[in-house]
Amino acid sequence: IPYGNAMPFEELATGDPPADSSASPLVDIVVLHGLFESTLDTLTEASTGIVWIRDLFLPHSPQSRILTYDYDRHALLRPGTGIVDPLLSLATTFLGELVAERALAHAFNRPIVFLCHGFGGLLLKRALALSHSRLGKSTERLRSIYVSTYAILFVGTPHQGIPETALRFAHDPEYGGLSQLMISLLVGSEMLNEVTDQFMPIMKQYRVFNFWEELQSEVDGTTTFLVDRDSAAPHWPDTEQCGIRATHLGMMKSRTSDYTVIREALTRYIREAPTPIKTRWCNEKKFLDAEHRRQAEELLKPQFELGSTMNGGSEHTSEYYLVSHCSTLQFTGRKQQAQELKENFGRLVSSPNQQTWGKHKIVVVYGLGGSGKTQFCLKYAEENRASFSYWGVFWIDASTRENAEFGYSKLGEVAGKGSSFLAGKHWLSQCHKPWLLMIDNADDPEMEISDFFPIDGSGHILITSRNPRVKYYATAGEMHFRGMDPEEGINLLLNSAYTQNGSNHRDQQQEQLARSLGAELGYLALALSQAGATIRRNIYTLEQYLRVYLGYRDRLLPKSMSISINDTNPITTWEIPFQKIERHVSIKNKDAVDLMHLLAFLHFDGIHESIFRSSASNSGDRDITEVVYPDIILSSSKRSEVAQARLRQALGVLTDHSLIDFDPDTRSYSQHPVVHRWARDRLDQEEQVSSLNRTVGLLARSISPYLEASGRAFRRGLVPHMESCLQKLENYAPSFPSTAGSANSIECFAWVYAESGLWKKAKTLQERVIKFRTKNLGRKHEDTIRATYNLGQTYWNLFDLKSTIEEQRQVVAARRWIWPSWFAYYVDPPWTPDFISYYSALSDLTLALWLAGKRDISKVIGTRACAGLLKLLGPDDPTTLNAMFNLARTLLHLREWDRAHDLLIPVLRKRKKLFGPNHPDTLMTRNELGVLYCERRQNLAIAERLVTNVLEARKVVLGEEHAYTLWSVNDLSKVLCERGKGLEAAKMLEDIIPVVTRTLGDEHVGMTMTKGNLAKAYVHAGRWIEAEQMLPQILKSTPTDHPDWVRIISGYVLVQMQLQKWNDAERNCMKVLELFRRKKVLAKENPRVIVIAEQLAHIYLATGRRNESETLRAEFSAMHTGFAAKLYRVVPEGVEKTIAVKQERDVKMNK
Repeated sequence: IPYGNAMPFEELATGDPPADSSASPLVDIVVLHGLFESTLDTLTEASTGIVWIRDLFLPHSPQSRILTYDYDRHALLRPGTGIVDPLLSLATTFLGELVAERALAHAFNRPIVFLCHGFGGLLLKRALALSHSRLGKSTERLRSIYVSTYAILFVGTPHQGIPETALRFAHDPEYGGLSQLMISLLVGSEMLNEVTDQFMPIMKQYRVFNFWEELQSEVDGTTTFLVDRDSAAPHWPDTEQCGIRATHLGMMKSRTSDYTVIREALTRYIREAPTPIKTRWCNEKKFLDAEHRRQAEELLKPQFELGSTMNGGSEHTSEYYLVSHCSTLQFTGRKQQAQELKENFGRLVSSPNQQTWGKHKIVVVYGLGGSGKTQFCLKYAEENRASFSYWGVFWIDASTRENAEFGYSKLGEVAGKGSSFLAGKHWLSQCHKPWLLMIDNADDPEMEISDFFPIDGSGHILITSRNPRVKYYATAGEMHFRGMDPEEGINLLLNSAYTQNGSNHRDQQQEQLARSLGAELGYLALALSQAGATIRRNIYTLEQYLRVYLGYRDRLLPKSMSISINDTNPITTWEIPFQKIERHVSIKNKDAVDLMHLLAFLHFDGIHESIFRSSASNSGDRDITEVVYPDIILSSSKRSEVAQARLRQALGVLTDHSLIDFDPDTRSYSQHPVVHRWARDRLDQEEQVSSLNRTVGLLARSISPYLEASGRAFRRGLVPHMESCLQKLENYAPSFPSTAGSANSIECFAWVYAESGLWKKAKTLQERVIKFRTKNLGRKHEDTIRATYNLGQTYWNLFDLKSTIEEQRQVVAARRWIWPSWFAYYVDPPWTPDFISYYSALSDLTLALWLAGKRDISKVIGTRACAGLLKLLGPDDPTTLNAMFNLARTLLHLREWDRAHDLLIPVLRKRKKLFGPNHPDTLMTRNELGVLYCERRQNLAIAERLVTNVLEARKVVLGEEHAYTLWSVNDLSKVLCERGKGLEAAKMLEDIIPVVTRTLGDEHVGMTMTKGNLAKAYVHAGRWIEAEQMLPQILKSTPTDHPDWVRIISGYVLVQMQLQKWNDAERNCMKVLELFRRKKVLAKENPRVIVIAEQLAHIYLATGRRNESETLRAEFSAMHTGFAAKLYRVVPEGVEKTIAVKQERDVKMNK
């Protein structure tokens, strides 16, 4: 018993028994003192020597027994005692001794009223929670305190912590520093949060009265509240509150009226307590009987078989193991928790059924930063990927929502489904094989973690978090990580300090030093490892380290408002070696410090040397930022082996001092999230902004302006680092960019987001860049035009056609009046510009107008763009090929098929030669050629082969759920319909409808296109009713000025004619013809208008209105040529035969 005394309980006095009885006291009053005085000092007025509860209260309360409990407060205030969790140890001792005291006094069931001062209240809360949890046969007697307690008076108890200034009140030079317990009393500490979380569920059992101090205490010449009102009297429901006009130490000393409220409350509680406590004991007996039965039934249940495999063997290799790093070599301990985790997950279900499908087993590991949560999970994955037969093991960084979504997008990319968050999540949701998903660093309380749980499937999910509320997501158990087991922690410390063999340094003195140091570090794994590394580097010896550590921690505390108080211990262990590096004058140490300031703003994981190398390689390409770079970055730009060696030396310094970790498997560096935050928070505001700007520039310089295909994987790996920088920019400079250089950097970021398919993020950044450049450089500056062009491309990929056309028109207008040289200015008049940038802008506008349905304008502009680029660049330049392809697409949809064919064939041949057969541009050309054959209804077998090959290639290159892959599915369905495979086409389109909904959305133009083609497939498959149900939705989402609107109406009429809904079909035909007659939207000879007129004429014939049919044919003379009927399906075959029979009958009747 570390805090026990020979006689911990002292009975101040026992009230006189009633005159007519020798009955024992009715109630026990138990007094607990705080940290700064013993019980007697707490209760005694120094000037009079009066102990008010004995001398003034007891004579008026003869039916109570007053017990005081003394513990060794000096052991709690003194650092380096080696106690792991002093509050838990003390609460355990107090609980056991109080139960024993009451049992010996034959007062086992007697009601209790507690009177607690300061820290004594925290001790009681922890003891009551411990008492409540004792349900086993051998320990249930300890529950008697939980059951017998009726009321608690908290006098100046720091429920929510004390301010940092109050620590000086407890500081004693004799102790050599502040103890770990005192640090844990600061506002926001995990210990206080844990005590509150444990006490709140049982608090409703008790009457609670909170008292706060109304006079400030003097501390080092200043005055302060040791425990302020908010901490001493939180807003708890159904509790009493009152202030006491005294300082913290004077709250329980006697003055004339100071104790009146306390005396009244005690008297009232003594009077009320016996009856409810008697009832509670009756209920407790029933509860324990039921609990014993439940425990017996639990023992009889069959136990899960652990470590079973699907194939009956133990040898198994995961098909997917997508974890960014491995556990450290120093990882040790946590064996009990590892076994508990295995038991919580239990047996894997290799073939989930309806009962198990979608019911993930979720275990949450939460606790302090640096307690080893991530390392524990990584070690579990490495050791159990075989024994649990995990088909896949996946790791998601959930430090931010963007990082979690990016992690899922990488899963989707690996699976070949597409590099998007929804694609990766859906893939894992649909997987029937057993998997393990680790969701790491889920600390943000504002983020909904369940958004990142696969919707279906039957896997294991392991979550790590510093936020204790995340435990409510657990379905298979929760694990609270604090410090390590003391013996395991000592082993880790000594093994880290003496790499050969820590056991060689396990003499009694060394072990005691390690135990004292481990206790002050809270036995946190990260802090122990860092302390060991500092000792191993001979910065300090084990004997010196504790003294130095306490000094650093005391100096760090005034800064602790910028960091979590729970991180003080590990942060102190990093400050010691880092300040040593700062003080040591050498180039490599200075470089290491500069590098640490840059790493603080990158993402903490996946830091590759290639970032610095690429930054050096691209440094001369453009002006990125105006900031002054540190020497190590400037020297790297020389691209020499000496510069690279200098970089590695600086990284080596940080690695040797365990400030960063190196993963040899991925060849990347990483930081613990707490180290990452510390490295940033230790800088002042100005230094943070400066380092952030340098980091932004470093990343931007690493991005090649040419976006070579070979560097795509590298650039995709920059996304988490860019995201980290952008989040900090939102905090420090929300109106960024503010300079030309920073605008260039943000533009580089937007390139990478766009290339990675993160179009919305790219759009936001591009709009910021354009706003800055328009204001500072003007709309017609080359940089502004380039940014506007890029934004237009992003709008195109978002299928925002209206915005695309608007941006591209601005680019065309600007290019028209900006000549590439003075020579061009004199040669080309303004009304006929003749230079590459202008024609290239026209080509881009051609494409946007084509998709928007403005194909006649698109044809004119595309023809001009092609002619100009052929003249200036020739037929083999990629820019010319783009213009030719865009024009060919427009001509195809205008049914100028020969011209389109003549353009597509050379484009395909040259793109294949320049880029290869599977380049996205080559695939697009092959796809369009197949669509051309389909539209001409010629070479349909070739068309099917072309589009099928493109579809398969796009699945591999872009992913199954990429927008262009889905586009190919739509084009293939058209070919299949023309080949009489309507059912196959319909099935194919039905399968991708959920994918389009998930990836593009129901309002996206891609959904309209897919539903339109599905309706067409239903028609070809003879599924007329389904087609009729779908077509109104498509019409609603298609603008009337779009040429496809007429085509959809025509298809709708065709279906209604088949179903003989003649009136509805006639009304739809009249809509089109009235629009034509009123607005002249389409020419009278347009094939689509003629088809509608043909359909209406057939409706007239079918309904016996031959004269109206003849009148209509006279108005639209082009109907007599039969050209439209060759291009489009005008009337269903069955209806056409019916009309023909009816016409024959009418002719005979007329004769």
